Amino acid sequence: MNKPGRNEPCHCGSGKKYKHCHFKEDTKKNNSNKSLIIGGIIIVFIVVAALMAYLKSAQNGGRGPAPDGKVWSKEHGHYH
Repeated sequence: MNKPGRNEPCHCGSGKKYKHCHFKEDTKKNNSNKSLIIGGIIIVFIVVAALMAYLKSAQNGGRGPAPDGKVWSKEHGHYH
């Protein structure tokens, strides 16, 4: 079913113009759906960024950069 134009009769059969009957209600539904979609996309981006940061940290063993003049000892599990 096509959405009626603003000045066409409302689809509910009330005899009123669409803009005076269901226009506001239908517009709120559309905006709510758009907000949910945008929110979902933002959440996906946050999760992907967090996962990438975690993986980058895991590549370095979660240690961070070595202090000046120190090297990581796998045998002892700390910097020397």
